Amino acid sequence: MSAACGSEKLQKLNQQVSVMRKEIKNLRETLDSATRAHRKHIVSLQSTVSNIDLKELCKAHTQTNISASPVSVIQTVPIGYLSSCFSAKNGTPRQPTICGPSRAELRIEHRVFNNPEHALVGLEQYSHVWIIFVFHKNGHLSAKAKVKPPRLNGKKVGVYSTRSPHRPNALGLTLAKLDKVEGPKFKFLRSTEEAIAAIRGVLSADPRSVYRRGRCTDKLFYFTLDTADVTCWFGQNFAEVLQIRPVQQLNEVAKD
Repeated sequence: MSAACGSEKLQKLNQQVSVMRKEIKNLRETLDSATRAHRKHIVSLQSTVSNIDLKELCKAHTQTNISASPVSVIQTVPIGYLSSCFSAKNGTPRQPTICGPSRAELRIEHRVFNNPEHALVGLEQYSHVWIIFVFHKNGHLSAKAKVKPPRLNGKKVGVYSTRSPHRPNALGLTLAKLDKVEGPKFKFLRSTEEAIAAIRGVLSADPRSVYRRGRCTDKLFYFTLDTADVTCWFGQNFAEVLQIRPVQQLNEVAKD
């Protein structure tokens, strides 16, 4: 009885081993076939790549990425800051034409240009200017799609159909009459021409010390005139002004 059971188990094991061998053989054949197909595919890719101009491919890929990627953030740099006769929003007119005698002053920042007055050359020929500004004192961190304008008695309308400053991009646009364009203001000097004459007078006298004249290899020299800081270069029998910046700007750079 026990011998018969043992022979049956052995026969079943032999059958299972035979099936496993067949499966392993099939797997080997499948693996060999996949390996041969993979090698053919690699050879085909190498042949295709060798016929492609890599520069054109990189250029096309870059253009595709640029066109496909949406612009989510646009960075802007303030060119100046405006101050007016209205110190608070209460009572400030919605448009400048409502209150003609009101006045404002726009000061151009020196961080944008070394000589910001150059960017204003020719502007005095126009009577009006468009000013794009930012509502930097909104006091709200989020914007609503619908708002209640004061003159609609509580009716809600879309924010883009109103003058509401509380919008996703807190930008405003106003038309302003241009009174005059002024250059940098001095505290003691009376005009730009007088400042130029003063700088020439200082440089002609060579304000450097004896040590800086004879032994110092650094030919740069700095001095302050009224509200301007002057950077100049002393060469052989000549002096050249390299840069003129407001003293206030230098103080801000030092704080940063």
